[in-house]
Amino acid sequence: MKRQRAAGVIIFICRQNFGGLLAAMLVALTLLLAGSLNAAGRAEKKTGNAGSVLIFHGAWFDVHYPADFTAKPSLPSATGEGYDSAEFASPDGSVSFYVFAPQWGGNAADIDLNPERERLVAERSLQKADRKLRWFTIEARDGGYRRSYMETVAQMGSVKTIIGIKYRNEEARRRYLKEYLVFRQSLELYAD
Repeated sequence: MKRQRAAGVIIFICRQNFGGLLAAMLVALTLLLAGSLNAAGRAEKKTGNAGSVLIFHGAWFDVHYPADFTAKPSLPSATGEGYDSAEFASPDGSVSFYVFAPQWGGNAADIDLNPERERLVAERSLQKADRKLRWFTIEARDGGYRRSYMETVAQMGSVKTIIGIKYRNEEARRRYLKEYLVFRQSLELYAD
């Protein structure tokens, strides 16, 4: 992964210029403590108008999520190092954000409807220029949560992204709506 290799280059340059492993370790430790890399080299801290956010680096995407949320990588990438999907859970557990953005098309198996526990309660599709948009909402049969997603598929079907929110109730969805909109708007896709 380019980002991980970049950290290795910084360490190599430090070893060459400062003449020792101690300097390289100090730079690496400083980067980790500053929040520019987490233990897996996958998140950066950023502060802006939306408050403190972290940047999750998937295999083929970057997305900003609230700093107090917990990132849970999900589907490993079939075409690169890292993950094609991830979920981001709120501190109180009432909401989570989701993204699926592989290099090419694919199946977001981690959000498949489980007919024994869930049902599809809303679905709408729209053809817009060269892509098909689909919005769908899944509800737990016991009423414990809802999951709402927007799926975008390129006309040729080669590129697919899904972004969504899971929420315990409408109050929780409204409470985290601003953060969700920042999350959704921040999604950046990459290709090789």
